[in-house]
Amino acid sequence: MGFYGTYVLARSATLLPHVPGMRSAFGSRCMLIDRYQDGWQLAGLMTPMHHEWPAIHGGPVPLAVATGAPVLAVEIKESYCLQYGGATPDGRLWLAHFADAEDNDKGCIFDHHDDSTVPLPAGVDVPANDLAGLADRLAGWAADAGLDTSAPRIAEAIGTQTDESVVDALVPALGLVPMDTVYPAVELNDLDWSECWRRADNASVRVIQEWNLRRSGDLEPLDGRPPAGADEFIRFLDLVADSMFGGGLTRAELRAEAARLLKTYPQP
Repeated sequence: MGFYGTYVLARSATLLPHVPGMRSAFGSRCMLIDRYQDGWQLAGLMTPMHHEWPAIHGGPVPLAVATGAPVLAVEIKESYCLQYGGATPDGRLWLAHFADAEDNDKGCIFDHHDDSTVPLPAGVDVPANDLAGLADRLAGWAADAGLDTSAPRIAEAIGTQTDESVVDALVPALGLVPMDTVYPAVELNDLDWSECWRRADNASVRVIQEWNLRRSGDLEPLDGRPPAGADEFIRFLDLVADSMFGGGLTRAELRAEAARLLKTYPQP
């Protein structure tokens, strides 16, 4: 199975998970942050938690506004296609799409209008696999960002790749030099609170099921009661996300909160 997730390139003195507009657009499942010169950061994220999807429609624009610098997001679906979104602090946005060439005659197998961290506006589609056009877009974005590169250099680096390896090729082509990597101090599904993760994940699934029902026009609630403490277990995940890259609670405090929740709600 291929990779699902999003890579976000932005410039900020604050680690990206703590910047307004980051988690609300791309979710909380940040795997690591590579840091480069002049405050540039590349955050790699897995696909958002189920309960986060109803709020995720902003793409890179809110983050560009919050940081005051251009933002580039690349969403990857099953290592099959790439949805690019480049934003500037004045709210300008461009979108580009690159999919596995084997299925060009059928079109992309994914709908990028809904359930996407780099969503297409309703009724809008963008041409796929225009390498020259994509390289020009990326070079223009880089110029806005003050990075020294060119469209031919970018096109040569990324080629026709449609998986996560394209990010490894693109970043140095933009002229960025690696400084260090920041890993999370705790994980959302850390072994110290794995049962809380399981309970929260079950509650999270119910949230997206109900959201999808409402979108389809079905206002009837799901059969069966929600898992015991559903909202509190989801809030616990938010506490963990707040703590992954500094700030928030310590591991000991998170363990104590997990123990309290399991004592309060011993049965799902």
